[in-house]
Amino acid sequence: MKKTFYFNMLIVALIAGSLLFSSCKKNNSDDNKPKDYVTITDRTMYWEVNIDFTSGDRQSIGREYGEKVLSIIPDFEEGGDAYLAMSVYFLNQAHPEITYEVLIQRALEIYNNIQAKYKDEMEGFASVLSGGTVNVMGDGKLSRDEYIMLNFTPDVCTATGCSGVAVFGSRSETGQTIVGRNTDWAIGPPAKSVNGNNNVTNTNAVIYLHSGEDHVAMFATLGSIGTSVGINSKGIFVANLYSEIGTTYSAVGKKSVMLDVRDALESFSTIDEVGAFLGDPTRIYAYHNNMFIADKNTAKVLENDYERNRELRVVDSELNPGITWSIPNAISCVNAFVLKGNFDNFTGQVWNTNRWASFKNMLEQGGNAVDIERVRTIMSYHKPESGGMDPGDIYNAGTVQSIAYSFSDNHMELWLGTYVDDPQYVTISIPFLNSK
Repeated sequence: MKKTFYFNMLIVALIAGSLLFSSCKKNNSDDNKPKDYVTITDRTMYWEVNIDFTSGDRQSIGREYGEKVLSIIPDFEEGGDAYLAMSVYFLNQAHPEITYEVLIQRALEIYNNIQAKYKDEMEGFASVLSGGTVNVMGDGKLSRDEYIMLNFTPDVCTATGCSGVAVFGSRSETGQTIVGRNTDWAIGPPAKSVNGNNNVTNTNAVIYLHSGEDHVAMFATLGSIGTSVGINSKGIFVANLYSEIGTTYSAVGKKSVMLDVRDALESFSTIDEVGAFLGDPTRIYAYHNNMFIADKNTAKVLENDYERNRELRVVDSELNPGITWSIPNAISCVNAFVLKGNFDNFTGQVWNTNRWASFKNMLEQGGNAVDIERVRTIMSYHKPESGGMDPGDIYNAGTVQSIAYSFSDNHMELWLGTYVDDPQYVTISIPFLNSK
């Protein structure tokens, strides 16, 4: 990612992060009473969503999902509309050719290529929105097309950063993988203040998808059908990272990263299977990316450089000249390709090189056996008083989600929000992995 672009988008985060999806909660004790397939529960820092796909048709389930979201957040549409308007505004400042109409068209192009089951869910949700088929930015409503655009924001806006690290084997204190992941999303989420005070409601969500014995946890936002981060009941963790190489953007014929990550989690049980699916030559996305994939034994990075190699990077893979790692049983990822022969968007890009160096330094300081507290410390690393703007800050001004997860004891440290100097993590477990 180019330094100037990433720096500008981090500035956007400081302004726009306060405008996404917010509202006063509706005080109704029946809001979360199960109806059929969807329940939503208010948790510390996020909404817990459970969606049961074991029976029922997906369009009806999608419609119920929309009804439940609107019930607990009555001005969900107003917040979503404001978020889209802000996304368009800031992208248009840097790229005048990117307009509201352009982003809608991008989203619809990608929508043409998604799986039918996900189309049904999206159409069901959109059917309860007030905007119908009328696309008007700033009207406080969400149309069907705007809802599609909202779901595909990372696919069509590509204003993301992100990073990841994992230790495994002898470098992990537990002997099993401990993974860290930060989502740096410059134009959201989560919240704005209500009536000028700090009583805020956001749309951060942990979404549990159930289908018989198969389960997926997605770390996304309310209303999301896809995700860029998730883990399944087979114990496979997947996270997407943007990797800019300067090519001209086109959505024509492209797949959705968000929905393919979900599909991979719903369909496969090994790292290599997920890598083969997401790296399939027939699956092309609108932006180049890395896929950070882990299980209890190891972690690998699929480098999706379509013009060169789509290959899983492992800890001892040969890297491009001048790029070094050399930490056994550990791997990291920033917004760059590093495999030998792939496009070098690493060298000279300080937001990549400096965070890479921070990962190396923090791991080395952690000694030969790293625990989850150390991984959490790494993922929250930032220079004091930098405001999250130092190029070496792993936790930075664009970070909206930070995760440290230990496979051995199903222990997750989770932080969601907009930048604060001292992020406070909550401890959770993934329910369907408690007995694994």
